[in-house]
This record gives sequence, C-alpha cells and structure tokens, in this order.
Amino acid sequence: APAGIWLWAVEAHALAMEFPFRVGSLVGEPHNPDGGGGPYVARVTDEVLQSAQRLCEVLEAMGKASAVAQGLRKPVTTGSPHLSGQRVYLAVQGRAAIGLLKVGTKRLFVAPPLAVAQRDRSDVHDALQEINPVCALDFYVHESCQRQGYGRLIFDAMLKSEGLDAADLAYDRPSPKLISFLRHHFGLESYRPQNNNFVVFDEYFLRSGGRVAGRGAGAAHQPMQLERTRPPMPEQSYDRSHLPFSDRSAPSAAEQLRDRARPPMMPSPWDC
Repeated sequence: APAGIWLWAVEAHALAMEFPFRVGSLVGEPHNPDGGGGPYVARVTDEVLQSAQRLCEVLEAMGKASAVAQGLRKPVTTGSPHLSGQRVYLAVQGRAAIGLLKVGTKRLFVAPPLAVAQRDRSDVHDALQEINPVCALDFYVHESCQRQGYGRLIFDAMLKSEGLDAADLAYDRPSPKLISFLRHHFGLESYRPQNNNFVVFDEYFLRSGGRVAGRGAGAAHQPMQLERTRPPMPEQSYDRSHLPFSDRSAPSAAEQLRDRARPPMMPSPWDC
C-alpha cells in the first residue's frame, strides 16, 4: 500500500469532489467501520499510479478544478499516468477527494536577496545562483473544504514526508491565496521577484549561511556569473642565441623578475 498519513484532527464534511468509487481504497486509506476520523493524505508516485489507474481520473478532475480556481489557462496536474518523479500529496476520505499538493525538484537560476548578493559578490549585484529545490507546483483544496484546516494538514504531511521546512521550497507562480497562506502559517513574507516567476523566500538563502539543510533540499547554491578573463600571457622565451656561446647561461632570478614585469609586445585583444 502507498505510504500515507492518517489525519485525525479534522473530519471532512460536505465533500463535493466525490467519485463513483472509493478513492481512499486506491491509496491505502485504512478502513474505519464507524466512519470516524479525519482524511487520509497519500503520497502518490509513479509506482502508485501504475498500480491504481483510476487515480488518474481523480488527478485529472482535481487538476482542472485547481486551474479554474487559480485562473490558469491549462492545468498543472493532469491525469497522465506518469509523474516523471514528481509527487502528489492527495487528501481523500472514502469516495471524496479533498485537496492536493504537487511537488517536484527543479533546476532554477535565481537572483538571491540583495543582502546575500552583496555579501557573496560585492562587485556583482545581478549574479544568478543555481539551486535545485523541491518546488510546490500545484496546491488546491476543494472550495467546500477551504478554511477548515485541510490545506495546513496536507502541507504538513508533505513537509514531514519530504523532510523539509516551508522555507526550503520554491513556489511556482503562487497565487495570492498561497502567498497569504505561507505568511499566516509559516511567517514567510520577504522574497525577491524572479524572472522565471518562481518565489524563493529570503529564508531559503539565509538559513545555515546560505545553504539549505534537510533531505531533498537540493544541492548547495552554485554562483552563476559571466566574468571576463584574460588569456594567459605567453611565457618569456629567454632567447640568447644572438650571444656568444659562453654567455648563453640560464637567466638570473633578477632577469626573470624583470622580464615578467615587462608588458607584452602586442596588446591583448581583451584590453580593447
């Protein structure tokens, strides 16, 4: 059975996203004869989808509803049987799907906060850094279940499974609701706008001196900076063939220092 997290904190009511089959049985929801308890959050992976094809119907419907709620032209989450290594945290209860959170690791080039950029590259303010964070790609709770704590439960389940804190993630085109959610629940507020529309909060760079701890947080930051470098100067040949044979000894240390300090005969094109 797929790994999941049984959440007893809240019991779902008025679940509108219902299906003609038990969604919970597809993801290993424990059977509860008295119907009590809260929703079950399952970690849906490629392997889980291969063994439960009907989950594609659930993801397709939830993905479309998420796109409509966020005003997107096309869904981020689809009914494809392949997640390409991404994970979907799906909250279910019986026949109902309550919400989902889709995450995956991506390679991003981002501008760090100005304070970090000035500290690490005081002479270059627009240097980009390569990071490989786990990214929140799609986050949706059905309208009938919002403002009841389900979003936080799904998010906490994801953080526990991935071994991360909310500040360790990057967020793909977060909606105003998600920005407000992160500020309210995790105190995340400050970030530098990026050209790729991902939001990486300042805490990502400031934690542990600019390195992110935690499993799945990705590699350490790689500064990406184009620098003009000079080609190496040709070494002096010390040609003494014009001298008498008796004077063709190796140059002295003083002569070598003098020749190294002497400018090259031809100007370097990098000086133009």
